[in-house]
Amino acid sequence: MKRLPIFLSLILLSVLFTNCSEDDGNTVSGEGFLRCKLNGELREFNYLVNANDPPREETVHFVVVGGFEEKNINKSPSFEIMLVSEENIGKGTYSVAGESFPELDGQYCMQIYDGETHTGTECFIGGRSNGTYFTLNITSMDDWGVKGIFSGLLRDVDHNLLEITEGEFAAPYN
Repeated sequence: MKRLPIFLSLILLSVLFTNCSEDDGNTVSGEGFLRCKLNGELREFNYLVNANDPPREETVHFVVVGGFEEKNINKSPSFEIMLVSEENIGKGTYSVAGESFPELDGQYCMQIYDGETHTGTECFIGGRSNGTYFTLNITSMDDWGVKGIFSGLLRDVDHNLLEITEGEFAAPYN
């Protein structure tokens, strides 16, 4: 289970490092954003916000959205949403509460430093983990990217809980 947050973080980083989006005038315009309340405190993850590559097939099998809180992404907290499905993903609401289906998770990660030395990453993950839940409502998917709202209850490895409320995003495709 400890390797899962690292794996998901690597997916997020690979998607976000290749960010090359521009506003091309489609339905969703302007810069991307991702914000939510973590235990009631508004947090914004507006650096390098984007979604996965644009779908290459008519059937969309996954949606990944993420962003960082600060410009220095090596030290920045991050937030990611990942939805994977064998069925077509489109506009609509997807929810999971400690079950394996749908394959939907939210993840909030913080980088831990001792001075300038990176000592680890602490992540709160929720959706498919026992005692957690995650809801994603995709409100728009077009040529520009993905837009939606989300909420959930995430948990770290020590079973500390993190409530996610009032989440919203507009993420251009990578």
